[in-house]
Amino acid sequence: MKIEEALQRFADDKEECVIYFDGGMQLIAKVLEVGDGFIRVDEKDSESIVNIDNIVRIRTYPKNEKGKRKAIF
Repeated sequence: MKIEEALQRFADDKEECVIYFDGGMQLIAKVLEVGDGFIRVDEKDSESIVNIDNIVRIRTYPKNEKGKRKAIF
């Protein structure tokens, strides 16, 4: 399985994700599109293109029982 196929799940879910990068940076955004070596993300009011090679980890934003966002560390 290619990484693009695995990332497509996050685009299909249309939920906010936490995307972790090399060097400890993180981004909270919705994955809109997965391409060949990139993802297009929506951060509140702007869109960005992210290089897949720089992603270390990606997960859906954790929520509590009431559906509200949990604090992440």
